[in-house]
Amino acid sequence: MREKINLYLSEMQEESTNSGGHYHFSKLDLPEGENLANRLKSYLLKIEAYKNPYVKTEKGNTIVASRNVENLKLVLVFDFKIFIEQKLAYWSKHRTSLDDRDELTQLYFGKEQLFKRSIYDFLNKVDNLNIYELKGIDTYFVDKIGGDMVGDDIIFEIENAVYVLHFGWSS
Repeated sequence: MREKINLYLSEMQEESTNSGGHYHFSKLDLPEGENLANRLKSYLLKIEAYKNPYVKTEKGNTIVASRNVENLKLVLVFDFKIFIEQKLAYWSKHRTSLDDRDELTQLYFGKEQLFKRSIYDFLNKVDNLNIYELKGIDTYFVDKIGGDMVGDDIIFEIENAVYVLHFGWSS
């Protein structure tokens, strides 16, 4: 099922104005624990950019807030269908001067429907589902979660697994 979601995500992005970045739906191998936010923080702290979130400045080392795992927040999503419609509307129009297409192709909305059907089918088959928007941290340095310069990460916590749906852009 995950492969089908990723296929439709890729096909959908290819028909959009966003020629950078990498949309993906990935399973996360998080450490064990009760608290999802703490599990995500532990996962991030294995990556140098988050383990050492400082840059050298004239005044000494300065912490980069977007790499400080203590800023990680999970915002509960109450209505996924409305939420995903908003994200798709935003990302379908996301474009910079570096992208090579001005408009969505005629195939875009058909690909979007296939993606939505596949993600809804997946979600309808799982138990104990919680959906969160990941905020407060830049996931640029984590290919498995984000990996783009600009992005949105949606976390799906189910009984025995955690997944991320990522929309993003990179130059």
